[in-house]
Amino acid sequence: MDGFFPVICADNLSRIGLLVKARRLSLGLRQADITKAIGVSAHTLRKIENGSELVDLRSFMLVLWRLGITETVFAPLDGIESTSEILRHAGDAASPQSIASKRVRLTKPKPEDF
Repeated sequence: MDGFFPVICADNLSRIGLLVKARRLSLGLRQADITKAIGVSAHTLRKIENGSELVDLRSFMLVLWRLGITETVFAPLDGIESTSEILRHAGDAASPQSIASKRVRLTKPKPEDF
C-alpha cells in the first residue's frame, strides 16, 4: 500500500504546486527568499512546486501561508463546521463540537479468531 496514491490527489497537488510557483513569481520572490523567510529547505520548496506528495504538512502549510494563498487553497472548507457535510461523515447524532473527540474502537480479538 506504500506505493498507492490516488490520481486525483496527485492532480490536486500538481495544481497547488503550480499555484505556489505562480504566486512566488508574481511576488518577485526567489526560492531562496521563501526558504530563508520560513526555514524550509530549497529541496522541500521544489518538491511542493512540483506537486510531490512526499512533503511534510508543516512545510506545505508554511509555504502556502508565506505566499498568502492558504485561503485560496482551502476556501471550499470555509464554514464547513456548521454544514451537514460534517454530520454526514460523523453520523446524525454527532455535533460538530463532539467530532474532535470521537475515535474508532476495534473489538479485541478472541482466541478462537486465530
